[in-house]
Amino acid sequence: QNQILKDFIVKVCYQPVSIRPPQRSQVQYTAMNLWNSHTFLSQALDEQQQHSASGTAGAAQAYHSAYQHQQPGQAAVYPASSEAQAVIQQPVEPSLSSSIHQQQDAEAAYHSLLGMAESFRLAGNIRMTLHCLQAVLQIRLPELIIARTKVQIGRLLMQHTTRAGAERAAAAAAAHLEAAWSLRALVQSQDPVVCLEAADLLVDCWLTADPMAVGLAGQRVTPLLEEALAASHGLPEWHCRFLLKLAQHLSQSDPGRACELLALGSQYAQQHRSEYTRGLFLLAKCLLLLATRQLAEVHNSLTVTSKVIEAMQQGGRKQEALKIFSLIIQVMNHLVAGQAKQARPTLRQLQKAIQAFSAMQDDPAPAQSAHSQQPNAASDTMDQFEWLSREHMSVLVYLLTLLHNMQEAYYDKVQRYTEKALTQVEKLKAIEDNSPLLTVLHLCILEQSFQCHLVSGNRVAALEQAAISLRICSSNSSLFQRRGPHCHAMLGLYAMTTNCLGAAESQFRRALCLSPRPDLHQFVCLNMGLVMLRQNRLADCKKVLTDSSQQLAAGPARPTGHCLRVAGDWVDGLLAMMLGDFTRAKLCIKESLKLANSENLRRLLTLSLIVLGQAHFATAQYEEVKKVVDAAVQLAEQIPDEAVQLWASTLMRDLHRAEGSPQLETACAQRHSALLTAYQTSIDQAVSAPEHQLIYWLEGAPPDMGSGSQLPAVPPITSGQSAVLQPPLHQSYQQQHFPQVSAPPMPSQAAAPPASMMASSSQYQAYYSAYQPQLSTQQTVLPHPPQSAAHDYSV
Repeated sequence: QNQILKDFIVKVCYQPVSIRPPQRSQVQYTAMNLWNSHTFLSQALDEQQQHSASGTAGAAQAYHSAYQHQQPGQAAVYPASSEAQAVIQQPVEPSLSSSIHQQQDAEAAYHSLLGMAESFRLAGNIRMTLHCLQAVLQIRLPELIIARTKVQIGRLLMQHTTRAGAERAAAAAAAHLEAAWSLRALVQSQDPVVCLEAADLLVDCWLTADPMAVGLAGQRVTPLLEEALAASHGLPEWHCRFLLKLAQHLSQSDPGRACELLALGSQYAQQHRSEYTRGLFLLAKCLLLLATRQLAEVHNSLTVTSKVIEAMQQGGRKQEALKIFSLIIQVMNHLVAGQAKQARPTLRQLQKAIQAFSAMQDDPAPAQSAHSQQPNAASDTMDQFEWLSREHMSVLVYLLTLLHNMQEAYYDKVQRYTEKALTQVEKLKAIEDNSPLLTVLHLCILEQSFQCHLVSGNRVAALEQAAISLRICSSNSSLFQRRGPHCHAMLGLYAMTTNCLGAAESQFRRALCLSPRPDLHQFVCLNMGLVMLRQNRLADCKKVLTDSSQQLAAGPARPTGHCLRVAGDWVDGLLAMMLGDFTRAKLCIKESLKLANSENLRRLLTLSLIVLGQAHFATAQYEEVKKVVDAAVQLAEQIPDEAVQLWASTLMRDLHRAEGSPQLETACAQRHSALLTAYQTSIDQAVSAPEHQLIYWLEGAPPDMGSGSQLPAVPPITSGQSAVLQPPLHQSYQQQHFPQVSAPPMPSQAAAPPASMMASSSQYQAYYSAYQPQLSTQQTVLPHPPQSAAHDYSV
């Protein structure tokens, strides 16, 4: 037996594998049988005097010596010695082969290798753990043991592989897991969990290699999940797991089918008397309906779910987790609709609930085992699912608070909560660096901080946030494919604030070419219309807005949030005023005022007031100008809003000049001069930053600004210019890629802002667009089972 074990270990260990050092907290895999065999194997490997003349013993000694000289925490690299090569190429003697086929020897060798593998795993030597498990596959053993071993190998390769060897290890892991799944017909009657675990890991492995499921492996995910779902019907925990996984996979390509699966999960949980899991499925369905903007269905599902939560008998931490989940969806539903005032009491309730939930102790583990025959055993195993950890919930509540304060324009609170949220994200990243959910939350927080800095006039800080977001997105191809339109929209908004209108329009058109979701598409069209208004391209602006409205009407019927409706009326009023139709301009602006005031959208309210004052000034209604502009200035100072303050000072200076009040005109001119100086200083600082060159990047991999990369520069529009300056490079790019304005459908929210328009103040074109859409409301999450190694179940 000693000689046999040496043959197996040498035969398997001759090729190195890329393995990273183990994490501090290792994820447990299927339990190894800790048979008392470590002494036996150590004796087998250390025994040298009996086989010193044998080539096989010499090779085994060489590998064992290499392991002994390995530094702690360092991946072992074993030499491919000539003796080992000879052993691998040497055929097994018939006497050895016949002895291994004996049942008693085979079981002894299996338990010995398994025990040693566990010993290596606990010591942190994952390489030797894999070698021992691979050696098990050389023994003729029952199919169940072979399947279980292959699952263990696949899990280890997925969890501990370095990035350098990720592709090779993923292929090896997929091969082992597919082999284990192929044995399901032989082992399902003995232990069906082994095959289901293989299918679960195999799906994660395929989606890790092909997140968008466009390749051959990605296209095999749905059939595999459906087959595993059918095979797991008698195992409640696994059946719910595959229902969630299949719904997650279909959430973007077929949301209707995903909602049906979640409804089936709710019914299945009700049949097994698990009200907690039923509530999870219902709330997950609400999130998916919210992502597809079916707001009426969200309300109906929340009504049913609230009754289920209140009727729960077990109470405790699980019930509180469902209540927080429900409150999060209610707040998100209000924010998507732009109902900031209605969201405020629910958000306060949510903030109190998350504080109480964070202080609660974990519920005790159920007394029955997973295989108990008690009536409530199935519900006990199903109730082990968890939607989000406390830490992730805290970050999500911070994000919702940021979104609410951005809509109501409390920017001091936005900055304060942003610091807290980013601190929490950094703590979690130190523990789980590769969490997709955490990455999305981080990007959404950065977007809100970007908006806040941009409106406040801190362009340098806003540019830094945009550059960080772009760097995070570009590090993952699938993430960049989903969030590329967001990055281009952010760069376009920043370019507007620095008067680089040519670059801004190019970024907006590039964002439209990447097929953003409908609400972001409408937001981009509104801001691109503002760019054209600032260039006095009124016909082009009208065409963009008309095409956008037509495509919105032609798409699926979806409710438009208050923010986008207010922004749309505001831009229409601005365009009508520049066309000389002051009657229509006032009607549009008054409608935007009414909507903005009803939901306390303070920034949009301020912008509407200042444009209404501009319309009154153009029609010589000076008393009306004073009323609305004074109100706008008071709100702008509270926000604070650089653009509105600059615009209001210009308008009031011109008003006092028209009324013949030189002293008041001088005071307003001095204030305007101070604001304009600060405005131009902020632009100069931002333009001199290396990241400013990003506004000229349109396609391909983003440039690395740290390496000194330079892109063709477009001279910014100064405050005295009225025409856009574009270099030949950008003109040719636009003619080649963007010959006309074309756009897919849209809805949701935004805050569109200003451009200076009247002849009396045309020399001060310092008014720009605010960025206030809900770019994060579509990033929602489904509940996920505990110990999910490679999936975050995000929709």
